[in-house]
Amino acid sequence: MSLPRLRLLATLPLLALAACQQPDWANRAALEIGAPRPDAAAIRQRQTARFDGVPETRLLVEATQVLQDLGFTIEESAARHGVLAGAKDRDAVETPQVVGQVALTIAFALLGARYDPIWDTDQIIRATLTTQPAGQRDSILRVSFERIVTNNKGGTRVEQLTEAEFSTGFFDRVRTGLARQA
Repeated sequence: MSLPRLRLLATLPLLALAACQQPDWANRAALEIGAPRPDAAAIRQRQTARFDGVPETRLLVEATQVLQDLGFTIEESAARHGVLAGAKDRDAVETPQVVGQVALTIAFALLGARYDPIWDTDQIIRATLTTQPAGQRDSILRVSFERIVTNNKGGTRVEQLTEAEFSTGFFDRVRTGLARQA
């Protein structure tokens, strides 16, 4: 028997013993993957606003108009249930990212190695909003944003846009629109 094959056979029992150290690793991994973010409650609070004296249908109409003013195309609407989803396409090319990737390509080429540069090219920004009544004349609006970024190799990634300025800016525009109608 050859030496590499003996090493492989000697390594297999060690790997099996190492796997026995944490027999519930799959359960823990599943719980961690499916668990909400630690800051989920704070994000939900930032994404939610109460509108006193505004009926749900009026709030939904104004929120729809604000989304359209921001360049979103309404993709799904279930007004009866207070749900709306929209999206807009945007260019995702950032000059510093491209310059950095080209510089890395040149540096690796000078070292005699190959480097395949990757940079973001396109993005789709999605907005989802829900409304619900809060009493006779009050309503609650929640809005969330995410972006789906595609790179020059066709790979994609999804990012939640949870910073306060996204929802705060949206709520400010909705309030301004409601004030104009009053």
